[in-house]
Amino acid sequence: MFYISIILAILGGVGYQYFVKLIPQTLNPIVSILMVYITGIFLCLLLLPFYPSEGGLATQVRQLNWIQIAIALSVLAIELGFLLMYRYGWNLTTANITTGVFTNLLLIALGILVIGEKISPINGLGILLSIIGVALIGYKPAQ
Repeated sequence: MFYISIILAILGGVGYQYFVKLIPQTLNPIVSILMVYITGIFLCLLLLPFYPSEGGLATQVRQLNWIQIAIALSVLAIELGFLLMYRYGWNLTTANITTGVFTNLLLIALGILVIGEKISPINGLGILLSIIGVALIGYKPAQ
C-alpha cells in the first residue's frame, strides 16, 4: 500500500488538474463543484463496504469533529481557486507547480513554527531550488 497510495495521489492530482482545466467557461463554478461533491459522496458510499469501520459506522461518525469542516473549507478553496485560475488565464503547465511551491513553503513554515519539525541543510537547499524554479517558470524574457 505504500507505493499504491502515492501512485493513487499522483494519478488523482494529474487527473484533477487536467479535468478542471477542461470545465467549460460558461458553467457556473459553484454548480460544477457541487456536482463534483455529489459524485464524490456517491463514490464514497460505493467504497464504504470495502473499508470496514472498526466498531461500526456509528462509532466512526461519533469521532467526527471540526477538523472535517476545516478540511471541507480547504478543499472548497482549492477547487474554486484552481477553477478560477484556469478561467482567468493560468496555464496547466504553470498553475499547479506555482501553487505547489508556495503551498509547500507555507507548510514548511507551519511545520517548523507550529508542529516543531526540523529541516536539514539539504532540505533548505531543496527549498531554495524550488523558489528559483518558480522564478524561472514565471520568467518572461524581454522582447
